[in-house]
Formats: sequence, structure tokens, C-alpha cells
Amino acid sequence: MPFWTLSQTIKAVLVLLAVYFPIALYLKYSYVPEPDPPKAANLSGPFRKLDATAYMALAPKLDALADVDYGPTRSTIVLLEDGKPLGPPHSRSKVASGSYSHWRGSGIIFSASDNSDPNTNGRTYSVTWQ
Repeated sequence: MPFWTLSQTIKAVLVLLAVYFPIALYLKYSYVPEPDPPKAANLSGPFRKLDATAYMALAPKLDALADVDYGPTRSTIVLLEDGKPLGPPHSRSKVASGSYSHWRGSGIIFSASDNSDPNTNGRTYSVTWQ
């Protein structure tokens, strides 16, 4: 013989829900987690010059996000120059005119938007990632 009848079980569930939802709203809890805010970091020089247009910024804390041979476009970083996005990302060959790449073990290899020296052009460089 069941402990509760079906109608008693339904009533108990409805009472629990009627109590749960107002408390959850009051406490601002939800079963859907809020998304993480975008992450950001400033790149600080001096940047190492690699060739006429390419410079390297070390970013060892971002190595876990970096492109690798088996995932050459997996990096989610966006490079910003004075708050404006540069690109295209994932440049594997010549880095120039704002292009950049982020490879594991190599840091961020990038070029200023006008190919100037980021150590002396007076602009700030930063990255965001998901």
C-alpha cells in the first residue's frame, strides 16, 4: 500500500514549487548559470622585435588558449590597439598591418595597424578572450 496517494503527491510537489520559486527569486538564484564576463589583460612592453613589422608579447598565462598544430584556429584572443580590434587573427606566415597570431610557447606575435613600432608609437595594446 503506497504511503501517499497520487493526489497527495501532486499537492506536495505544488506546495514545494510554490515555496521554492519565490525564495529563489528573492535570493536571485537560478538553474541557469550566468555567463562569465569577457576576460581582458593589457600587454606591456617592451615588445621583442622579430622582423620589420612583427613583434612578440609574452603571455604565458594564456598558453592554454593558444593555437597549436592540431588546432591552428583555437585561440579565442582578440588583440586590441587603443581599444579597437586588430586582425586578421591566426596569421601563420607574414604578420603585418594589424594581423596577429597566438601560438603555444611563442606568445602573441603581432603587428601595429600601421606597421609602426609598438614600443614607441604611443598606443596601448590589450587582449580579450572568452
